[in-house]
Amino acid sequence: MNGTAALQVSLRLAGIGAGDEVIVPTMTYIASVNAIAYVGASPVFIDADSDSWNIDVSLIEKSITKKTKAILAVHIYGNPCRLDELQKLCKNYNLLLIEDTAEAFGSKYKDQFVGSFGDVATFSFFGNKTISTGEGGMVASNSKRIIDRVSYFKNQAVS
Repeated sequence: MNGTAALQVSLRLAGIGAGDEVIVPTMTYIASVNAIAYVGASPVFIDADSDSWNIDVSLIEKSITKKTKAILAVHIYGNPCRLDELQKLCKNYNLLLIEDTAEAFGSKYKDQFVGSFGDVATFSFFGNKTISTGEGGMVASNSKRIIDRVSYFKNQAVS
């Protein structure tokens, strides 16, 4: 599994597919958008905040529709997104919060590690990442159900 596959597995196992929308920042690596397309969903692009280069949280609410299923928060260059505001939006609209921490391994937001705020977090260990194995990816979640499903799926559906 690599970082892109981790995103794709996370989206698929969260039940996101054809006809669904996932909010994603315009300032991201193409893997974030590819993972959305791979599961048949549509990306809804939100401009970046000029100070952080992360998704501009103030622009998200007006783009939420009945088809919106998740917000994919991409932490750019180790700089965490405004996670408390994203969590609040997700709670208010019953959306999943998926963190793409490929560029932010070890970064903290308000003294808490990124990757621990969302329903699911993905990590990449590609050669240009903070921690590299040459290639690889990881999915993290506080939900045992999600982790069990990811483990089953990534093992070719073999228990």
